[in-house]
Amino acid sequence: SSAGGAHCFPDLRVGVFKEIVPMGIDPKIVSYKETGIHLSPQEFHREVEQYLSQASQGQSDTILLDCRNFYESKIGHFQGCLAPDIRKFSYFPSYVDENLELFKDKRVLMYCTGGIRCERGSAYLRSKAVCREVYQLKGGIHKYLEEFPDGFYRGKLFVFDDRYAICSNEDIISACRYCGVLWDQYKLCSSQHCRQLVLTCPSCCNNGLTACCPVCQEKDLKVTSRASGHTLKEECECTRRRPRVPIEHVSQRMLDIGK
Repeated sequence: SSAGGAHCFPDLRVGVFKEIVPMGIDPKIVSYKETGIHLSPQEFHREVEQYLSQASQGQSDTILLDCRNFYESKIGHFQGCLAPDIRKFSYFPSYVDENLELFKDKRVLMYCTGGIRCERGSAYLRSKAVCREVYQLKGGIHKYLEEFPDGFYRGKLFVFDDRYAICSNEDIISACRYCGVLWDQYKLCSSQHCRQLVLTCPSCCNNGLTACCPVCQEKDLKVTSRASGHTLKEECECTRRRPRVPIEHVSQRMLDIGK
């Protein structure tokens, strides 16, 4: 549980869906029953501690995998993690497919916000039969921070409501998009037709820098109309320049983890 209220959930509704967080793979094809091994926060903490110790000596056979979106891991993540530069969880299967060599014969410690995405993500990764073992953090970062507020998770925890982030420590690991000062409070891009999130500090906001990228800032996005009357927005620089499925360079990634 965490502090909140009705104001955080103005669009709350209840529905029944085949997937709680869409991964784009039919649950009948990759079953949620074939998940990774669940680790309690205490067990996960010990595993991460051992992983970081081994990685610092260049001896780790483990990957600490963040299966959230890039804007979530940008403001908070576990030390030494591999955080895919993906925009949607539905891109995760393609990310795994394109980086199978990275996971070959590895022990994978996977985590997400509350454990829901790991239920599907770990099952998909296991279905590829390349990893030696796949583990997941039971209850996700939420439960871990309840037990270890000053543990191996640094920065804020992104949440999908009007709070955007909650914190358990004072660490700030991200920066203002414009001036580079430490900052981790998201706002929506000021462009009317853009839904990207932007990190822009109060000083830059006061100077009018309130959009997610120069395209939105300078052009306010050109809008064209379909025949049906629906509008299409021009993709902003943030989206256009981001590869849908990033390819990890194994050797460099292992070096970075070691550091």
